[in-house]
Amino acid sequence: MSNFNLYTALLPCFDCRQQKAEASLGWLTPAMHESVLEQVNAIVNDSNDYPDDIVTTVTCSVDEAKYYLLLNAFAYSEEEMQTTGVDPDDLFEIEREIKTSKNADGMIELEHEIALQGCNACCPE
Repeated sequence: MSNFNLYTALLPCFDCRQQKAEASLGWLTPAMHESVLEQVNAIVNDSNDYPDDIVTTVTCSVDEAKYYLLLNAFAYSEEEMQTTGVDPDDLFEIEREIKTSKNADGMIELEHEIALQGCNACCPE
């Protein structure tokens, strides 16, 4: 799991679309990060007509999918997983999600949502 990092990126403001604001990309492996950034750039460079929540696809192995879901969908911290463990009900849900998200190549395809943030001009503190 040590190859997962919490990534952010400067993306267009959800309001004006002209300025940039730092948005969380979530916990990703370096390969996932690269793929997500490519997909996001393709979406935002295509036009200004895109939603405030950008949906991309993460493709990964079964093991990576487990950690991805624990960190992103179920909001476990690395420390929490190591010290207190994972709730059995959450593990059941994760296994179910992995089974339904397997593609023909045996890889797992998961939707990954990124919420655009407001820039300083549109959302002053």
